[in-house]
Amino acid sequence: MRKKIIGLFLIALIGIAGILPQEVGATTLREYEEALEKYKNELDSTNYQINANRKELEEIQAKIAAIDTQIQDAIAEVERLEEEIEKNNQEIEKKKEESKRLMEYYQISNGDNIYLEYAFGASDITDMIYRLSIVEQLTDYNDRVMKELKELIKRNQEKQKELEEKQVELKKLKEQMNAEAKKVQGNISSMEGTVPNLQGQLDTYQQKVNYYKRVGCEPDDVIGRDCAKENNADGFVFPLNGYFWTSTGFYWNGYSGHKGLDFAQGCGNVVKAVANGKVYYVGSNKDIYGAKMILIVHNYNGRKVFSQYTHLSGYAVSENDNVTAGQVIGYVGTTGWSTGCHLHLEMSVDVGWDYNRPGNYWNYVQYIVSPYNYIPRR
Repeated sequence: MRKKIIGLFLIALIGIAGILPQEVGATTLREYEEALEKYKNELDSTNYQINANRKELEEIQAKIAAIDTQIQDAIAEVERLEEEIEKNNQEIEKKKEESKRLMEYYQISNGDNIYLEYAFGASDITDMIYRLSIVEQLTDYNDRVMKELKELIKRNQEKQKELEEKQVELKKLKEQMNAEAKKVQGNISSMEGTVPNLQGQLDTYQQKVNYYKRVGCEPDDVIGRDCAKENNADGFVFPLNGYFWTSTGFYWNGYSGHKGLDFAQGCGNVVKAVANGKVYYVGSNKDIYGAKMILIVHNYNGRKVFSQYTHLSGYAVSENDNVTAGQVIGYVGTTGWSTGCHLHLEMSVDVGWDYNRPGNYWNYVQYIVSPYNYIPRR
């Protein structure tokens, strides 16, 4: 009976274990390496597409240049034809003037005797026949020349019309090419816009992988549990490379006093994240004196812990970036209400500045704690 009860108890334990929640947010080095590889592939793919689009854009621009050349050639040819048509019209007018004196058959049929007088003015019959022959040849020649000129003008006008129609077609084609070029350029700009974010993610995960490997993490180690516990048991690290003290430290009673720790260092020295977390604010408009700051939320044993880095001179991260303990996030400065280069480190639990109780400063300050509750002392 006792064995049966023990057996049932073990089965119950196994069943309970099966439904117990697994570790939430556990991340291994392997997962970071997979994320790193993912962003590498995305960045490579994006750069490949950008280069392909640039090549396509170059080809389109070359076509547009060729179309421009064809349009200019067509315009020049139309101008040449116009000049030739004008020249031929002048020639026709000239031949018409000559024909007025040599239109024998028309003159004879109309009763005019100009050419008859010329013909009958011959000294003998042989001279008359010769004169009639000359008149006939001249009029035939003029008729033939004018006919040829008129036909040439007609052909030139037809060609001119074809060229003008070709210009219209070329201009339409150029508009289409320009639209295609604009579309491709838009694709390039859009993809180029994603590169900084991809590169930032790639750099972030590269830093994480390098760091966790450096501290001895194995591929299947859970970060913060099996390795990378940093300088204390909780995985929090000191935010600066060395420091010297400049204030009386933290003395906050929930409503007044100094809300954080001040560490003096030269402007431009790096500031590091005190733990793994996510950046939820980067800027200077939350501080009434315009101090540049970074706000990060951390998940510590299922509880939210917040860290604030103030008086910075610059930033090395952006909002929504995931950061790791010890990662460079900004640089020491003296922005805002400050008398010298230093870092003001402020921390709270459960409630962060404008995080889960936006705009309620007095609700926030009640949750401020000493940073030394988490970071190691130096």
